[in-house]
Amino acid sequence: MKRILAATDLSVRSDRALQRALALADEFHAELEVVHIVDDSLPEAIRRQHAEAAVSSMNACLASLSRDRTAKFAARVIHDQDYTGIINRAEEIGADLVVLGIHRHAALEAFRGTTAERVVRFGGAPVLMVRDPVAGPYRRVVVPADLSLHARAALRLAARLAPQGEIHIVHATHAPFKGFLGRGTLRQIVKDEQAQFTATLKEDLDCLSAELGEEAPRIEIVLREGPVELVVRDQIALLRPDLLAIGAHSRTGVAYAILGSVAEGLLANPPTDILIGKAS
Repeated sequence: MKRILAATDLSVRSDRALQRALALADEFHAELEVVHIVDDSLPEAIRRQHAEAAVSSMNACLASLSRDRTAKFAARVIHDQDYTGIINRAEEIGADLVVLGIHRHAALEAFRGTTAERVVRFGGAPVLMVRDPVAGPYRRVVVPADLSLHARAALRLAARLAPQGEIHIVHATHAPFKGFLGRGTLRQIVKDEQAQFTATLKEDLDCLSAELGEEAPRIEIVLREGPVELVVRDQIALLRPDLLAIGAHSRTGVAYAILGSVAEGLLANPPTDILIGKAS
């Protein structure tokens, strides 16, 4: 990871995102750019005044948060329209990760159309949405996964963000029309799907272990039968992770093949920090 882009709206919640972005930049010896978007439709005098105040605020915040850190960082104001300014700048600098703060939403409809939702949906870079204060590197990660490229990309990035931590890969097997299947048939369907999932994933896990060496996290595969939503939420409640990693299609939004509406629900009212990984 060489370049990280963090976006701030100058709120207290954004400060947590900046704190995490600085910690990651320090850990990976990456360059960090922090941006604030000023609406380019405002009158020039107001835009200039807003920009000057934003740069001053960002520099003060970064100076405070960066004590005892060696990461290089820069603050920039972009005159654009909210999410497009973030996406365009991420592409310009070749950002390996975009870091955003989290705003809780009482309803899913309130999340749709927000800056965060649109950066996730239309941007090409992985996105880390930060909810919690930084207590150290991520230690326990839950990765709800199927065998899609997007879920596997989320797993690879999550493993790098949780050095020597724990990765719990959660796979839900749901047999349709199970009420019409005999118990033995149902067990065999579940067993076969779980075996295929584990065998296919083994190659990815072996590569990750070789790449990360001593920094590789401990990985556990959690196989459960049942609806995806119930399985995922049960595991989150049980494991209490400090990071949740899900896969998303670049340019087309959350990968419904993995989580369906569950993904949007998690993003709208996140239980912890969320990493949205994307296959290149």
